[in-house]
Amino acid sequence: MKTTFSEIISEVLKAEGGYVDDPDDKGGATNYGVTQATFSAFVGRDVGKDEIRDMQEGDAIECYEEMFWKKSKLDQFVDGLKHIYFDMVVNNGGRNAGKIIQRSVNTKKNSNILAVDGIVGSGTLAQVDSIIIDDVLVERGMFFANNCFDGSRYDQRTSQNKFLRGWMFHRVFHFLTYPLKAIIQQKDEKIEELENRIQELEEAA
Repeated sequence: MKTTFSEIISEVLKAEGGYVDDPDDKGGATNYGVTQATFSAFVGRDVGKDEIRDMQEGDAIECYEEMFWKKSKLDQFVDGLKHIYFDMVVNNGGRNAGKIIQRSVNTKKNSNILAVDGIVGSGTLAQVDSIIIDDVLVERGMFFANNCFDGSRYDQRTSQNKFLRGWMFHRVFHFLTYPLKAIIQQKDEKIEELENRIQELEEAA
């Protein structure tokens, strides 16, 4: 389980990638997932696309910690959901991330116990222990799909449809597979350890 900023940011950066300036991307020009507007707010002045393109990874990490981690008070969030919640704050925006969490609670409890306003205060924090990451992933998938649908018709899509596969693979499926990858890595390390031990015994014989 990844619970600290340094652990989680490395995973977020993998999903965000490098410089992108897609006209259909509502976030505008980004690098390491940091938008031009966010970086301007972080440094306290307007920055151009060239500065975003030339951004260093260390600058992006500092921006993420100050503008996303600290502002969203991630240190106070439940450990089991810190990774997914921070990833949603980065990818979906703080208010939308809060709405996804609140809707996850309401769906799990089959009740409108929380107002879905995106404000993660004491009321929301008191309820997040009732959900697990799977509950959040279901609602996040719904959020992504909603960005692509034109009204409620399945066959009518918006310009955001081009991003749906990337959102689902990198922001939903990733959270389903990375625990399995960790288990596989541990088993591979154990096998290597045993093979080395066998080799030592054979050489000593």
